[in-house]
Amino acid sequence: MSFTKKLIQFVLFACISHIQAQTTFQDTIPVPLGSTISSDNLDNLYVITPTNDIIKYNKNGQKLATANFKVLGNISYLDAGNPFEIYVFYRDQNKIIFLDNMLNLRGECDLESIGISQIACVARSSDNQIWLFDMSDQKLKKYSKDLKLLNESAALNNYPIGNNISPNLILDVNSSVLVLNNFNILEFDLYANFSKTVLIDTLKSFQFLNSKIVFLKNNSIMLYDKSLLKMEVFNQIIPLGTKGIRIEKERLFILKDEFVILRPISE
Repeated sequence: MSFTKKLIQFVLFACISHIQAQTTFQDTIPVPLGSTISSDNLDNLYVITPTNDIIKYNKNGQKLATANFKVLGNISYLDAGNPFEIYVFYRDQNKIIFLDNMLNLRGECDLESIGISQIACVARSSDNQIWLFDMSDQKLKKYSKDLKLLNESAALNNYPIGNNISPNLILDVNSSVLVLNNFNILEFDLYANFSKTVLIDTLKSFQFLNSKIVFLKNNSIMLYDKSLLKMEVFNQIIPLGTKGIRIEKERLFILKDEFVILRPISE
């Protein structure tokens, strides 16, 4: 066999091996006990460990990137709603940092600089600005990245939602803003005006997917259509003791103790 043919065969073999390596499906990923997970609409998984490592995996379980910004302390929340600009909130420092799709630092917002020191939770807005809930005056607020106030709600204690004001999650779902407060979901319009209580339940977290609120309850994945006021159970059986779930187009991610299960949605 000529040298040229051998070279061609070698290159082809290397290409095939590379493609196979990229598409091999790994159905579980070991993670430290106490980790949390998030995901993006490109079916990437983000693991946040108790030591504040951020680890990104693709839909097949291959590790893509890692990052740890130790000087900022503990991670309070990671928002990958825009997979090319990831928001990470550090409550102890009152800072949001912005990461690119390989978890490289691209910028930050110091919320302490505008005198906001009691922030319950933050989120990316649909136009890549910042939503936050300010506990000092109990208002939902929207800021630009250069920290100009754009919109704010009236104080939540003015609304008939009970006395326990303790928001822990905000999601901008393009047409409205959903706030998880005391296990119930409140809806605001894009100008921060309160609309209604969407769901009264026992939620600790939720995801919004295909116009449905997705959450974990009694070891089942629940889907609530807020337009039709209809609740249903997602047709996937999950292990007992599941700590968290994320659903994307092609993958169901299931967090259980010290591993994440990657399950094709088509199964």
